Amino acid sequence: MQEAQTFQKMQIPANWNTNKRQRSSRSRGDSQRKKSRCVYEQAEPVSLNELCSSICQTILDSKSKQASETLTFETVLSNVPYQKILENLFGGCAMPDCTVPVVTKAYEESYMRECMYQHEKKCVMGLECECRFIDKENQFTGVEFAIPGQTHSTPQMCVLCSRKLTQKLYYDMLYRPPVTHVGTIQRYGVLCSVEGEYSIDYVLTMPPHGPVQCMPYPSPVHSRNNYSIKVHSATRYIVQRPESAFRPPSLIPASNA
Repeated sequence: MQEAQTFQKMQIPANWNTNKRQRSSRSRGDSQRKKSRCVYEQAEPVSLNELCSSICQTILDSKSKQASETLTFETVLSNVPYQKILENLFGGCAMPDCTVPVVTKAYEESYMRECMYQHEKKCVMGLECECRFIDKENQFTGVEFAIPGQTHSTPQMCVLCSRKLTQKLYYDMLYRPPVTHVGTIQRYGVLCSVEGEYSIDYVLTMPPHGPVQCMPYPSPVHSRNNYSIKVHSATRYIVQRPESAFRPPSLIPASNA
């Protein structure tokens, strides 16, 4: 008798049989993502130009919306193969045509100084400019090196900082070559083994077995010990070692017969 009464007390309430358990918000989100993925898979592929126009329009529209809304790139990767996107951006495996200008030693040395004129700008490296580490008691920021025939709206490096960066990339290319193709690693090239130009002992040249297309012309060796600072007309200049200039071999006098 007591067991029957206990069983009646432990009976499941009637409303438990009618109520249904609701799905969690996570499962609803999963179903929505599955539906959107199905829509992308069933939709016809669009051209790359239409896709780029759609992305640009979405970015412009997002500026007028709330910051909480984000742009998803699921449509991009689901309609256009990723490899095709890279090929359109970088032209496949073909290297872009880029011309490296060649300057003379005299022109390069004319910019190894601080700013003199009002239109000139300082090196983009600022306090990390290499000109500031030549003489600790006479520090200054070098002038931006202007390459003939080129105009840039963005700040550029000075002569010494350009040499330093090219030299670093030069050794990286030789001892840690990248897997993929890269562009040129020098802003400009110089002449060597010519009277009035650099000696071959003071320039870097890419070996024939190396990636010559990355550095087609010689580049001066960068070493802080090769420079000194001199002041001329209240302007500080950087002077290179005399040994950096090319010297023609001396003529050996013929022996008397």
